[in-house]
This record gives sequence, structure tokens and C-alpha cells, in this order.
Amino acid sequence: MSPTGLVPVAILRTVLHKYDLIMTGVTWPVAENYCRVTYNDLATVVSDTDWLRLKKETADKNLATYAWVGLYNDVNSWRWSLNDLPLKYGTYTCWYSGEPNNLGGNEACGAIGDTWWDAPCTGLRPFICYNANFSGAARFIGITTPLSWPQAQAYCREHHTDLASALNSSDQNMLVQVWNIQGVSWIGLYRDTWKWSDGTIASNLPWASGQPDNDYGNANCAVVNNGVFYDTPCNGLFSFFCHSIYMWSQTVRLQVKSDGSVFDPAVQSSILEQMKQKLKEHGMLENTTVTWRVQPYGNIFKKKKDDL
Repeated sequence: MSPTGLVPVAILRTVLHKYDLIMTGVTWPVAENYCRVTYNDLATVVSDTDWLRLKKETADKNLATYAWVGLYNDVNSWRWSLNDLPLKYGTYTCWYSGEPNNLGGNEACGAIGDTWWDAPCTGLRPFICYNANFSGAARFIGITTPLSWPQAQAYCREHHTDLASALNSSDQNMLVQVWNIQGVSWIGLYRDTWKWSDGTIASNLPWASGQPDNDYGNANCAVVNNGVFYDTPCNGLFSFFCHSIYMWSQTVRLQVKSDGSVFDPAVQSSILEQMKQKLKEHGMLENTTVTWRVQPYGNIFKKKKDDL
């Protein structure tokens, strides 16, 4: 006879963001500081639920113009691909005058001529690899096939060590020799782009048409209006959205019939994955963690007593 098990399933749902619109015009840094002191942070908006809640708060406060969110362009995060070595103040640099300038709002990779420029990472250029097995000028290998920066990085890491770094004037002089042969080339210089203030990874951002464009030359913070983002200088004065984080949990109990295999950890894991898939199919898995609730005696399942 198949035993019947009672399956306690703990569903922890994290509702990431509750929004509050502050109708006072301040700069982005002031807004960030205020939100971190009074709430959790400047608003992060990533899910459909987030957008619905932000829209409701916008309507409730009758906001009809732009407002800050926690999105900013990390223009000071330049580093070398090899070992992710940061390009900090006091280390060797050889930028062309006025560079890096993020022209057009999408320049996050470094190219070399006789000096350095920032450029769109998608551009196709020759590139220079570094090979740690060689010494002197031989460790810098010019590749004339035009590739994007990410493609060039992947090639150098597969066939050599990494894209080339210029850590001092001697490195720079050797790289310039390669540039003289093959023209402006990618090197291992790159930076992060848009980030959320609370550390959430920024992806699939709904920018307004033509945005970000860095039209002012220093448009490194984002405002929201009508469900899309615009880049603008961080010293502008705008209202701003803060967010708070809270969570709630719910326990669901399921009764199942089994031959005893449900006590196998592999079977338990498989059942849990199937449940997650069902939640996902019904749009219920967003920001939700599903785990088994373990009984005090160490098992997940327990046999149900027969009804008298």
C-alpha cells in the first residue's frame, strides 16, 4: 500500500520595492543620501510589478515631469582586463586630451593610437594581445582582424593571456609600435556602464528613443518619465523616488501518495524544480524563493495518520 506524505513547502516571496515619491527638487547625490538614510535607497525599477507600483505612486502624487531613480553611469570604473586591475588616480595613464569623454553616451572600451581614447565597445578594430610566456616587445601581439572589444578579449584569452595592458611608459611605447603597424587598436581598457545605486545589476533598461546620449557631456545620472529613462547631469534638480524593501512568506501544504521514493533527496529536488516551473509558467516565480520546510526530526515528508 502506498504511504501518504504531507509535504510542507515554504515559499518566501521578496517584494523588493515599495516606492515613495519625494516632491522636492534636489541633485542626484542628495537624493541618494536622503533615500539611504530615510528608506533603503534611491529607487531601483526592474520588474513589471516595480513599474506598476512606480506608476501608481506617480499618479497618486500627480507627478507630470521627470524624477530621479537610482540609475547612474559608473564613469570612474576604468580598469584593465588582465586581473581586473583598476585604473586609479596615481597610476599610469595616457589619455588623449579631453578623453575619456563618453561621446554619444556609449563609450566604455579603450583603444590606442599614440594615446588612449574611449570608444563604443561594438566597434570593429584590430587589437593587441598580451602573452605572459614572452618577454619584452614580443609579449604584445598585434592582431589585424577587426573585432569588437568583447570578441577581441575572448580571442586574446583563448590564444594568449589577455588583451594588452599599458601599466607604464615602457609598455605604452611598445604598444605604440604595434599601433604604427596596424592602426588604432583595442587594448584591455574598459569600464562598467549603468548601475543601480543599491547594487542591482542593470539590464534591459527601457531608455527613451536616442538615450542615453550624454548630450551635456556629463549626463551620468538617470531620470524617469512615462516609463522610460533619460540620462542627464547629476547636478540637476528633480523630485525623486525612494524605495523600501520588505518581504513576506507563505507556507503551502500538499498531500501526495508515494511508494516511499519521496524520501530520496534527488526525488525531493526534482519535485521542487517542477513546482518552481509551474510557478514560473503562471508568472508567480518573480522575486520568489521556494524551499522545503524540514520537520523537527529532520525529514521533509511525514506519513499522514489514517482517519479514524
